[in-house]
Amino acid sequence: MKSRMFDAQTCYFGVLMATFLTAKHAQPVRANDWPQFRGENASAVALNSNPPIEFSGETGKNIAWHIELPGRGVGGPIIIGDQVITTSSSGLEQRRVYVTSVSAKSGEILWEQGFVARGRPYCHPTSANAAPTPASDGKRVFAFFSSNDLFCLDLSGNLVWYRSLATDFPKAGNDVGMSSSPAVADGVVVVQIECQGDSFVAGLDVETGSIRWRKDRPKLANWSSPLAVELPNSGSIAVVQCGEQLDAFEIRSGNQVWSLNMSCSIIPSTSTAGGKLFVPAGGITQVELASDGQPPSVGWNNNKLGSSSSSPVIFGDSIIAVNRSVLVRGDVVTGEVRSQLRLPDAGSIWSTPVVAGNHLYLFSETGRCFVVRLDDREETIVGTNELGQNVYGSPAVSGDAIYVRSATGLWKIERT
Repeated sequence: MKSRMFDAQTCYFGVLMATFLTAKHAQPVRANDWPQFRGENASAVALNSNPPIEFSGETGKNIAWHIELPGRGVGGPIIIGDQVITTSSSGLEQRRVYVTSVSAKSGEILWEQGFVARGRPYCHPTSANAAPTPASDGKRVFAFFSSNDLFCLDLSGNLVWYRSLATDFPKAGNDVGMSSSPAVADGVVVVQIECQGDSFVAGLDVETGSIRWRKDRPKLANWSSPLAVELPNSGSIAVVQCGEQLDAFEIRSGNQVWSLNMSCSIIPSTSTAGGKLFVPAGGITQVELASDGQPPSVGWNNNKLGSSSSSPVIFGDSIIAVNRSVLVRGDVVTGEVRSQLRLPDAGSIWSTPVVAGNHLYLFSETGRCFVVRLDDREETIVGTNELGQNVYGSPAVSGDAIYVRSATGLWKIERT
């Protein structure tokens, strides 16, 4: 592991103090990258993966590597090529923030950049300034923090641009923290900043960081993340939810495509599959998209499919939701509940589960991981594993490995 070196940098949008480690050359993008919160298409599904069912943080069973990181992080990692990229925050008021790249193969730190946050870093003790999961377009990494500082780095760790959205909009933020993860499509990175003050959604140019569009939002606290959805022959839209409405904006222009009056959840985020949206609203509400940009049609709703904090996961013809410590499985066509499975001694669950192969991996706050086999009509707990560190963010999957960001470290779970 390379030693950290502290250096001052001047960038287009301001002067920052940065930590720099000599970077290795960027790796080519692979088909099994996990480029954002919930992975490719925000599906949280990796059908061709086969991670181990049993592992242990205490004994090291099926732990390929584990490293401790500076400070604290509650967002998930992303994977680009051989790089596992995650964020952290530390120091007084968690104002020092980090972006760290780790070799997926060896667990060696490839590069790390450290900056000083200029926005409001205050958050709930269980959270962190490093709450959002970063995102990548395959060429750049977009690291967003609760303080509404947005950093763009290339895959060698060099700072490309920086934007202090809290400087541009001083009333953005709240005292328990922000956690919305960015989405990237069509050359635009979309950030959702919704609070009681400066509340908005914005699209920034991936190359320059300039604000290409910005739309005011209801002045209400919200922690859900925008969802980028590609429409046939018409580019991508950003689907944005809040406690009052569900909206879609053209990602390139910011033009509003449609809006639905719908009281959505403010923590779990919308999922998509097969041209439909599955919105955490009154439990789950199915919304069918129109390919011509017309307003969507609302399908079924079932309040028994509610998600407490985890976002819903679509797997085949099933929708999976986590209601406190109960795993609920419904039919994507009808919305009817197929089955329910209680997770014993689960405690609080903040992370969104992932599906690898035909197993679901769900981490609780304490670091307990439930491995659930997903058969056609029923679910069976086939493994209960202890990592030994708190986990709040959703894992990433690549190949036959799961990468988990604990509050203080980074883990690779793979057969050893």
